[in-house]
Amino acid sequence: VDGIKTGHLAVEEYSLASSIKKDTRRLIAVGSGFKTNALRASQSRKLLTWGLTNTVTFEISKKNETIFEVDTWLGKKKITRGYTKEDFYTTITKKDLRGFEIFLEYGGPIKEPIEKDEEIALIKVYNKKELIRSVPVYAVEKVKKINFLSSILTSLNYMIWGDA
Repeated sequence: VDGIKTGHLAVEEYSLASSIKKDTRRLIAVGSGFKTNALRASQSRKLLTWGLTNTVTFEISKKNETIFEVDTWLGKKKITRGYTKEDFYTTITKKDLRGFEIFLEYGGPIKEPIEKDEEIALIKVYNKKELIRSVPVYAVEKVKKINFLSSILTSLNYMIWGDA
C-alpha cells in the first residue's frame, strides 16, 4: 500500500482511504464505519486484495501514441492512420471477460478528402453487448482525394471486379 489517510470520528468511527499500485495499475479503497483500528486495516486489505485478484485493467489506447488504421475510398492513400486525444483504459471483473468486446467502428471505407485531426472512427467497448464507453479516433494527417479520372477508373474497377 502506497497511499493512506486514516480517520476517526465519533459518528463515523474508524475510516481509511488506501491506495495500492501493482505494475501500471492503481486501485483505491475507501471504507468507514469500522469499530476498531485493526478491523479498519484488515477490511481495507481485503478490499484491495479482492480488487487486484478479481478485476483486470486493459490499456485500449494511449493519448497521441496508439495508431489505428482505417480504410479509405478514392484517396491518395488506401489507409489513413488515426489516434486518440486521451488515454483510454477500462477495468472489468474477470468473470465478465467472456462478454468483453472492443471494436473500431467507422462508416467505411472513409471517403476522401480527410483533414488532419478530423474524427474518422470510434473505439467502442462493450460488456455483454452493453456499451461501456466510446472514444473518438482522429486522423493523423491530411489525405487528399485522387483526381477525377482516377476516381472514375477506381469506381468502374470496383463495380466490375469488386476490388478497389
